[in-house]
Amino acid sequence: MNIIIPAALYLLALAIRLIAAGEVPFPTTEPSAYYVDVAQNLLAGHGLVSDGVWSYATAPLQVPKPAFELWLPMSTFVSAATMSVLGSTFWAAQVGGSVLGAAVAPLAWTVGSEAARTQGLDRRRAIAVAVASGLLAAVLAPLVLGSVVPDSYTPFTVFVLVSALLVPRVVGVGEGRDDAAGRSRIVASLALGMAMGLAYLSRQEVIWLGIAVLVMLGWGSRGWTPGTRRRQAFGRLWPIVVGGLITVLPWLLRNVVEFGSPFPGQAIENMFLVDNEDIFAFRDHPEAATYLAQGLATVLWNPLVAAWDGFLNVIVLPAFPVGLAGLIALLGMRRSAALRRPTALVALLLSGALTFASTMLLFPVATLWGTFMHASGPLLVALGVMAALGGDALLARVSEWRAWEKPNVILAPVALVAIAGLFSVLSVYLYSEQSRQTQARYADLATSLQASAKAAGQDVPDTIVTDHPMWLAGALERHAIALPDEGLASIVELSEIFDAPWVVVVDERGRYPEALLDAAARGCLIADPEPLAAGSGEAWLFRLARECAPS
Repeated sequence: MNIIIPAALYLLALAIRLIAAGEVPFPTTEPSAYYVDVAQNLLAGHGLVSDGVWSYATAPLQVPKPAFELWLPMSTFVSAATMSVLGSTFWAAQVGGSVLGAAVAPLAWTVGSEAARTQGLDRRRAIAVAVASGLLAAVLAPLVLGSVVPDSYTPFTVFVLVSALLVPRVVGVGEGRDDAAGRSRIVASLALGMAMGLAYLSRQEVIWLGIAVLVMLGWGSRGWTPGTRRRQAFGRLWPIVVGGLITVLPWLLRNVVEFGSPFPGQAIENMFLVDNEDIFAFRDHPEAATYLAQGLATVLWNPLVAAWDGFLNVIVLPAFPVGLAGLIALLGMRRSAALRRPTALVALLLSGALTFASTMLLFPVATLWGTFMHASGPLLVALGVMAALGGDALLARVSEWRAWEKPNVILAPVALVAIAGLFSVLSVYLYSEQSRQTQARYADLATSLQASAKAAGQDVPDTIVTDHPMWLAGALERHAIALPDEGLASIVELSEIFDAPWVVVVDERGRYPEALLDAAARGCLIADPEPLAAGSGEAWLFRLARECAPS
């Protein structure tokens, strides 16, 4: 039974993800296109390089550019694994995400099973809570879509769940012994460090799980023999550090070789964004002085806006009803046995809360574009477990009121899974429509650019400046660099550095395309702006002069 249930949950989750993947034929986000593009370059023998440049914060300024100056490579590695067998296609990358992402269901089942035992539920109710936790993870929309649109979301979620399940083994509370030097404890600590290292290679927010582990060690140390706490803490921590270093050190050394530093430079800049267009800054990089110059009211207001956005647009709506039900259960059961001991569930809730708070306070503008959303998977799984526990507690109370012989253990799970499943179907449909429209738009745009180049008796340049560099690079099979929201002189300088004489503006973002359509910009162009067909919309082509001389 212990093997059959998680295996069945995995196969169900995999089937759901593969079906959803078939409905999403094109990356719905540019980061997804970026991860897949780097995987394709890796398999083609070009190494970890990207054909689209989206950030100018880190040298070298060249195309193709060494990848992952800020983001991390695990999603690309997952995609490349299946692409090496099934072919270098987006579908093959989706299969990799689905195969890994389906693991959230049995992992959630394990977290739910542990929580139910800690809560003291009888076997019947414990099985219901564990199965409900796994089913919710199998069908929940953000977890499904995170698998079929390759991104850091899925590997981060999976490896954080694995890490959280190892935490109780390392802390060792309630085992009746406190020997930190035991072989099994060292193995568990090493495994925890390696799992956290894999999570780090997915997203940097794993640091908050590390803080949670330290807090839980301090919590668990209350039960250790007085006078031995430092030794025991050290005995648990050093294997975690060693396991983590074994996993991430090769990547840090690679970053030193490629970028001159083991750590991402733009992470600091992202703390000071005034607007998300600042991510693409070329000359005018975000600074603390610029951010503070907005005034105290704006500086204090930004985290509140970010917190509301994270609550509503990450936890409540996309994960409905699980996120909301989990939060309500968490409030109602805050003193329950399941939350009074250092368990995997507590590790996920604590690290999720720290991630939420840190992104809101440290990256209040950047998180509106997905900083918290991409790291929210482990928290949503934990809220799914809480929703299952809360449903069980509610039905136990109703059964007591109604004097039922046995509590109804399936009503709440069936309702939660059914509603979550319906919302997941709706989300996949909407993503499918978005995916197909984006695919058609960039196919039309590529055709229009080819026709424009042919009419002018020239080829499409090898590198283009655009507001959507990852999508356009894939559609044209060319290089593309990001269009910063800066003056025309910056655009012309970028054009010279990258030998990119064309600017293609697909959407209205920042000052473009208006700044290039204005008569004052004609001195920076060698021809009139040219409208381009782009699906149901219109894009613009601008041919830049070598020197900018606005009229």
